Amino acid sequence: MFKIAEKTELNQISLTGVRGIVLMGLLIAQPRSLDEIRKAFIELNIMEDENSDDILRIDLNTLKIMGCEISRASSKTDFKYVLHKHPFSFKISNDELSLLKKAYNQAKNRTDFLGILGYDELFKKIASKVFDEETKEALLGISILKRYDIQMLKDLLLDCSQGRILELIYKKSPSGEEKKEVIAQKLVFQSDKVYLYAYDLAKKESVTLLANKIKSILSRKYDKSGFEPNVVKVCFDLDASSYTDLQEGEVILSNTDDTLFVEGHYHNEFIAVQRILSFGSKCVVKEPVEFRNTIITKLKEMRESYGN
Repeated sequence: MFKIAEKTELNQISLTGVRGIVLMGLLIAQPRSLDEIRKAFIELNIMEDENSDDILRIDLNTLKIMGCEISRASSKTDFKYVLHKHPFSFKISNDELSLLKKAYNQAKNRTDFLGILGYDELFKKIASKVFDEETKEALLGISILKRYDIQMLKDLLLDCSQGRILELIYKKSPSGEEKKEVIAQKLVFQSDKVYLYAYDLAKKESVTLLANKIKSILSRKYDKSGFEPNVVKVCFDLDASSYTDLQEGEVILSNTDDTLFVEGHYHNEFIAVQRILSFGSKCVVKEPVEFRNTIITKLKEMRESYGN
């Protein structure tokens, strides 16, 4: 808060205007009684001790004329004035909210984790400028990260960038938890969920952990072992007519009019299998032979599950 040392410093600035700006700031922060407003004005040297409370009522009416909605001080409001709306807040209609949700649902499927985090921060910034509580809640509810611990996600992002070893508590089932020691590798957004790609030091294998099941991080330390990620490399032919967008880690090595020859690098075999199966009959694995046989076995199991 500023303080006016001498009223002569105002020159041509209206003292009433200064009080109006300060009063709006006070009411935006929280409901205020007439006495609380008076004390704040006197402390800021924009009102004399001997001035009547009528000046304060005039200032309140000035804000109402400007377009502010202020409830009367009564027993229901603990004899405080409550600012419900002001002309400087964002006004977002239900139709605009609906359009924003549709745009977000389309955009989120085409971005990575950093993009999802950016959208979440954008919605929070917009919501901070909205005065209506229902609209504010609706804006905050759009983000897929609304039920995540955002600070933990940001910490995990840093952990991944530095390859830290994490000792964490992971929710294994509705009633069970387990302690894990992993090397953080990457945060990934997929199928409306955030995953931590990591290397489990006890199991000595790459694992995929749901970020919202990480209950706490017990300790962090830098990895000094020179660890190299255990990547699964798969080469496959893909029908060019079914091609849309390749994922990160996939690159086209060659192509003809009908077929793309793609090399993909995946965090573990499970993710690689899911990716190949997502293409259906439009994809044929070429190498490695062991992984090709894994896909053949998986397809046979699926056929048996559905009958001949």
